[in-house]
This record gives sequence, C-alpha cells and structure tokens, in this order.
Amino acid sequence: MKDCVVIGAGPAGLATSAALTARGVDHVVLERGRAGHTWRTQRWDGLRLNNPGWMNPMLGEQPPHSYLTAAEVVERLERLAARTPLREHTAVTALSRRNSGWVLHTSDGPVPARTVVVATGGENVPRIPAQARQLPARITQLHSADYRRPDGLPPGPVLVVGSAQSGYQIAEELLDAGRQVVVATSRVGRAPARHRGRDTLELLVEAGFFDQSPDDLPDPSVVHAPQPLLAPGGRSASLQTLARAGATLVGHLVAVDGRKLRFDDSAAANIAAADAFAARIRALLDGPAPAGRPTSAVEPDPADLPVAVDPPAALDVGGIDSVIWCTGYSGDFSWLDSALRDDGGRPRRRGAAAPLPGVWYVGLRWLTRRRSGNFFGFPVDAATVADGVVADLGSADWRGIGAGLQTAPARW
Repeated sequence: MKDCVVIGAGPAGLATSAALTARGVDHVVLERGRAGHTWRTQRWDGLRLNNPGWMNPMLGEQPPHSYLTAAEVVERLERLAARTPLREHTAVTALSRRNSGWVLHTSDGPVPARTVVVATGGENVPRIPAQARQLPARITQLHSADYRRPDGLPPGPVLVVGSAQSGYQIAEELLDAGRQVVVATSRVGRAPARHRGRDTLELLVEAGFFDQSPDDLPDPSVVHAPQPLLAPGGRSASLQTLARAGATLVGHLVAVDGRKLRFDDSAAANIAAADAFAARIRALLDGPAPAGRPTSAVEPDPADLPVAVDPPAALDVGGIDSVIWCTGYSGDFSWLDSALRDDGGRPRRRGAAAPLPGVWYVGLRWLTRRRSGNFFGFPVDAATVADGVVADLGSADWRGIGAGLQTAPARW
C-alpha cells in the first residue's frame, strides 16, 4: 500500500509530487493519458500563457517577461514528469473507503493507498450550450478545447461565443488571420497591463491580491466569476480592442430561432463591466501605499479607448460558417466516493481538505487563495497539501474511521 496516491499528472499533480518527494513521502502519480494530458489535448496551437515567466517558476527557468506557448508548457511538464514516480495510461474509475485507508479502482486494477490527493482539475470537461444542437449541420462547431488554428476552419465568418480568456485570444487570432469574426460577449472583468510605470501583475502580487482567500471577499460570488482578462505579452485586453481590430460585438447568444441567431442587448453593459473592473484594480493599486508604491502618472492605455457599438439583435444563420464555443469547462467528479460529493456532484471540501480523512485536493480554482488553480499557485497549494498528507500519515486519530461522514474528525 502506498502512503499516498496522486490522481492526475497535470501541473497540479506534478507540483504535488514534487512537494511529497521533498518531504520523503512514498507515493505514485496515476494519469489517464500522458503527463499534461489536458494541455496536450485541449489547447489551441497559438495559445500563450497570459502570465509572464516570473509567475511560473514551477515550469523551470525562463525569461521573466516571456509568455510560454502551449507546446512549451507541454515540453516543460514532460521534464517535470521525468522526475516523478508516474504511471501513465492508468485511468481512475472510482475512489472508495476501505478500512483505514482508500482504494482506487483503475484500468489496471485496484490500488490501495493510505492517503489520496485528487489533482484532476475542475475545468477539463467542455461545456457546450443547448443552442449548439439547434444550428444547421453545415455549420462547423468546435469547443475551444477542439479548436487548433484558423486554417482548420472552413472559409467564411466565424462566431466566437464567449469573451473570457479563450474567447478573446481565439477571436484575436482569427482577426489577425484575416477572418470575419462576430464575438458574442460575456461579462468578464479585465486588468490593465501596466499601472504608473509598473507591471500590474507585479503590483497585484505586492498588494496581496493573489493571496485573498474566499473568506476575504465581500462578494462570495467572485469565486465563480471568470478570471480577469489579460492578454499575453504584457498588453491590456478589452472588448474595445477587438472591435477596433474588426470584430463585430454582440450580446449573449440567447436563441437559435429558425434562420436567426438571436442575442440579448448586453454588449454595452459587458464593456462597461469590464471597464469598471479595470478601474477597481487601479483604485486598489492606488490605495494605502506601502513604501515603494509607484507614484508616476497613469499612462494612457489603448484598451481604455471607447468605441461606438451598435450590436445587432439577430444575425442570419446563413451568414455564419463556423462557431467556436468558448463557454468554459466543468469537472467530472462522479468517480469519487459519494460521501465526498455534494448534491451537485462537486467535491465537498473545506479549503484543500475533504470531509473524510486522508483525501486532499489540488488544482481547483479558489482552493485556498485567488492564486489557486494556476501555475503561480500550484506549488503553494501543493506544499500545503503535502504537509497535510504528512500530518495524516503521522496521526493515529484518523485510522479506523468508518465511512460515515458524521463520524469523520474535522481538520479545519
């Protein structure tokens, strides 16, 4: 029996393995495909990280203001995997309680473990709206997970549904390729790339923005909001930028009605909401200043420049040849022991800890802090979880606990 089994060899699982190795914990990492499976199979060719190299130390040495491509991320994950006790092509189909530990039911048979770290992520199952089934068969439809490059689409106009990080980058790439693009916008905050002569991300780190916990938030719904939009390359992104590049902005897609695509009137409100978020970021950075806070003037930002928008309420279906659904992801946790899932099928947890002893999570957004769920936060959460695993392995209190949730000792 292994002291710990980590499920998933993406960046969260690999960071966890490194933390466990540093603490001398005997463990194995199980991966359904190859290391970095989601990065290999659900990323388009032109994707770049929108956070610079200095925020991604777990991926190895890199220029501090570089922005890795998807292929470069996979290459670096492979290097991490080479130093990891890894079993690839081993899918976990169920996790259940057994005596004082756990058993993982896998494609290679049962694997017993004293502790388990679930690092499968909560954003790798594409979400596609019901409207997709109402579009004519002649229209090529892809989720962003399946899109690869502009020349992989048939000629003709493209509707990009969603304007968060994936939607923005893909729309921009299509415009650069000379494609006619319609963007069905969504409500997403945006962050200016620079503020008073400094990199905004550097300032946000110094201000503790990424260390906010869910309990710190005056509005708890923030944990469910898309991540603020920031373009790779150290430049600001905005819906106005897409409009000036030639995109037609429309509101949220609400229906496919016969020969018409129908949109609500939210485009202007979505622009305003993103601008308001950028203003709040600037106000945060101009708040009570620690020593060294920049005091130079706020530089003009092209992303702030207004555009006149007159979004159509409907478009002829015949005028669209491709649709890319940039509508996000969910996670599949149906294989977890039922006592570990809530009524919606999501992991029951407090921070990184499950309600039953010996099970931990890494890789979920807002797991412990705002930084959770990305390369900047994976090593921090992995260290916290590895310490928890060590404490579990050294404790007699949790052994022999039955499967009933009510009898499980609280660890928070």
